[in-house]
Amino acid sequence: MNSLVSPLPASTAVPLCLSDGRLNPEAVGWSARPQLDCHIPGHFGRRKRWNHWCITTPNWMLAITLADLDLMGFAAAYFLDLHSGKSVAFTRRSPLASGCELADTPQASQAFEHPQLHIRVDEQAGRTRLSVNAPDIGGQALQVELDIQRPAHLESMNLVVPFAKGGFHASCRQLGLPVTGSIKLGTYLYQCIPGRSFAALDFGRGLWPHNSDWSRVAFAAPGGIAGNFGTGWTDGSGLTDNALWFGGKLAKLDSQVSFSPNNSSDPLSPWSIRSECGRVDLIFSPRQLHRTCPQLGPLYHDNRQWFGEFSGVLLAEDSDKVPVHSALGWIGLNQARW
Repeated sequence: MNSLVSPLPASTAVPLCLSDGRLNPEAVGWSARPQLDCHIPGHFGRRKRWNHWCITTPNWMLAITLADLDLMGFAAAYFLDLHSGKSVAFTRRSPLASGCELADTPQASQAFEHPQLHIRVDEQAGRTRLSVNAPDIGGQALQVELDIQRPAHLESMNLVVPFAKGGFHASCRQLGLPVTGSIKLGTYLYQCIPGRSFAALDFGRGLWPHNSDWSRVAFAAPGGIAGNFGTGWTDGSGLTDNALWFGGKLAKLDSQVSFSPNNSSDPLSPWSIRSECGRVDLIFSPRQLHRTCPQLGPLYHDNRQWFGEFSGVLLAEDSDKVPVHSALGWIGLNQARW
């Protein structure tokens, strides 16, 4: 799959797995467009499938997660008012992922149905409709109606990495998708600001080690500028999902990108983000830390996610300096026994 840049017709999509559930060697590598059918035969209890959406606007941010972990389905909604600091969070689980509908390709409809949380992602030609209805989040109703555009020129970071002992993971990172619409929380209406509001999708399908940890940085700004950097899940593979976007076009980074807080004892300390190749030099200023840790017996997924702003300088492929001013995004740290 290495470096393919043109989308394949659905009938010629590369299967992620062979018929016996093992990783298809032809799927390993990266592409700038989704190329895979991520159906995973067998392996019940080991499969990890999720779609994580994050919406960033100058005034508020929204994170939506739908996950099918075979033994458990999980859905979560987190809303943050960037000006007041007010936030609300809501999670629901379902045994054996009942009510959770996740497709095998990134650009397909998704749903999570629970009496207290309804999430629908309806894919249409060139756009995606995201709807959320939670009747009671801390005594308030949450209603989300967002229209996410999919410009034909916008590329994505798609990667398949093999793990030890037959494991693997396939990801599709889509950033900088223009979004319009609104969120109603209680009696207050929050609107998207056209041209300054963006959606991001993290589509993941794979067989993970029982004990896992990984980290991710993501941001987007007007002009088709965006970045995605990660550690943990690609370590030792010779592959990375580190990438920049300029005008919506993907610029793959093969070098490592380091990121760490300047003061580890302060949960809202700024972070320094730099690449070995010198093309990334950013400071992340967190606004708020959100933490979730769903558990099922001895199994858990501990997720810490900082939301805030990125500023600094990126180098385009022609070595031009591209300034970044208060681009909205997040840093996530994950540790799981699953």
